[in-house]
Amino acid sequence: MSLYLKQLRYLVALARHRHFGRAAAECQISQPALSQALRQLENAFNVPIVDRHNQGFEGFTPQGALVLDFARRTVESHAHLTQELLCAGNALSGHIRLGVIPVAMPGISIITTAFNQLFPNVSVSVSSLNFSALKAGLENFDVDIGINYLDHGASTGLRPYFLYDESYFLIAPTNHRIARQDSVTWTEAGRLPLCMLTPDMQNRRILDRVFASVGASPRTVIETDCALALCSHVRPGHWFAIVPNTFFTMVGEWSETRAIRLVEPTITNTIGIMVLKREPQPPAVRAFLEVAGEIAMADELMRYAPAYIRAAAPAG
Repeated sequence: MSLYLKQLRYLVALARHRHFGRAAAECQISQPALSQALRQLENAFNVPIVDRHNQGFEGFTPQGALVLDFARRTVESHAHLTQELLCAGNALSGHIRLGVIPVAMPGISIITTAFNQLFPNVSVSVSSLNFSALKAGLENFDVDIGINYLDHGASTGLRPYFLYDESYFLIAPTNHRIARQDSVTWTEAGRLPLCMLTPDMQNRRILDRVFASVGASPRTVIETDCALALCSHVRPGHWFAIVPNTFFTMVGEWSETRAIRLVEPTITNTIGIMVLKREPQPPAVRAFLEVAGEIAMADELMRYAPAYIRAAAPAG
């Protein structure tokens, strides 16, 4: 039984990396040992699992896809049981894997800090994933908890938990005339040279739809899939960018820039937690959900906003 569990873990690693060498490195075994273990698994099930070409990885056979699904569920169930047993009567320990869309990444430390203060024996890994990759990671058991948009796309098999509503601001150089305005329309913003996330990002698709709704075609001069790179271009006070309220944790009081609320239309999108629908949830996942549920994320994010944005915010 122990041998088969190892083989199933190797299969899951191969699916994650889609490369024999990288999967073997993750599993800390040689590539020939990995290949031999997978052939033993094929013999055990009496079906071909891996589609090989010149001994390289080409994908999974139809039967292999079924075995892979079984492997993912078995490995995850074993990890779940192990965590339950370790935590029975003891302080919560273990590890959780977070997948976070780039626009929510700047604010994730608000939750992880609160979580670590209560559960210091649980380690956390945080990966930046786009909207589609994050949902796939949850469904494939590569991610335990996702921070994602809740109001875009189907979420069959996933349970959502509200965190906050994302709102949008133009970041402008203070020496530009538009920085003297209290608000800016999307039509006006579309005429400016913008730094934006890449088209594969859900946030970019949201912004493109807003621009299209007002008949504007934004002048995108810089594209990136990294929130940090976006902020680094805005920081010198030369570029313009449209960013969500989470970015105030990084750009709140920059002296050479000013944040201006976007209007006509005024839009919001819901950011929340996604986990697999299963009962019970693993102990560390349950604890994370409880901690996140106690945090007023909108208020916490507003703490990082410039004073003039906080002063203009509606009460409550």
